[in-house]
Amino acid sequence: MYYNNKRLALSIFWMVLGIVLIILNMTDVLDQSIYSGMGSALTVVGFFQAMRNLRYRKDKDYREKIDTELGDERNSFLRMKSWAWTGYIVVLAEGIGVVIAMITGQELLCRVLSWSVCLIVGVYWITYMVLSRKY
Repeated sequence: MYYNNKRLALSIFWMVLGIVLIILNMTDVLDQSIYSGMGSALTVVGFFQAMRNLRYRKDKDYREKIDTELGDERNSFLRMKSWAWTGYIVVLAEGIGVVIAMITGQELLCRVLSWSVCLIVGVYWITYMVLSRKY
């Protein structure tokens, strides 16, 4: 289930993209230092993903552990609950941020946080409607 060449190819793609960003930044084709940091992060993440994928292919015990984690209903339940709590916390924090931004006169921040809350609530409403028809 976890073992496929697409994951390894994607990991290699992230490493190559990261290296290209670093080189373009060093040669002053891209002049902001954020590209070098992003390239370094992509390279490191791609490397670790590739190592994990290769370990999965070679190590039978590790493969069984990962397959168990992916198929375990308890882990699926915990992931679902974590996303639910994250959604509540983010909406509440952004709502509080809107009020604080209004009080301090930060109009742009207030507007961005308000739109973010609206987007999250809108997506929640749409997914609720879709899932209520499905289940």
